[in-house]
Amino acid sequence: MVHPDFPAKNFKDFLAYVKANPGKVNYASPGNGSPHHLAMEMFKNRTGTFITHIPYRGAAPAMADVMGGQVPCMFLDLASGLPIMQGQKVRVLAIGSGARSKLLPDVPTLAEVGVPNTEVFAFQGVLGPAGLPAPVVSRLNAELNKTFSHPAVQKRFGDFGMEAMPGTPQQFAALSRAESRRWGPIIKSAGVKLD
Repeated sequence: MVHPDFPAKNFKDFLAYVKANPGKVNYASPGNGSPHHLAMEMFKNRTGTFITHIPYRGAAPAMADVMGGQVPCMFLDLASGLPIMQGQKVRVLAIGSGARSKLLPDVPTLAEVGVPNTEVFAFQGVLGPAGLPAPVVSRLNAELNKTFSHPAVQKRFGDFGMEAMPGTPQQFAALSRAESRRWGPIIKSAGVKLD
């Protein structure tokens, strides 16, 4: 997303602008190592662009400065930024999901605008102590999956720009490992360090 006064009015123009101005465009993030920071580093990696990172201490001050025009752009998750996106306080150029969001149906995905392999999402899971008995794990998993299937729960997740992903502990472990393999090279090449 960009501030409404940013010269690029669509993704194609944005990409051309940052390529023509290496290091001269800043981007905000809620902090070093945040999913937003990593998303932009992946974007930079995939597009060969140089955009300067301005880390903040949280999403709210980063969003405030993008809305205020102090920093022109940032990656922002729907859970944090949907109200300002829908309120047109920023211009959303593309979304880093595998498919268009039902909440922003007119916003193309990065893949649609020519930047493949840039699906970006944060995920959470429920973890327990090592050695948790298998019957306990199975029961907790079954109850969570049952809860995720309730329409009220699905709506609440959707209201926050999130999606419930029911599954098994094995699927969660596989997703975690796959994401680690996918993000590891991006983190290393960008030299990302947590504060």
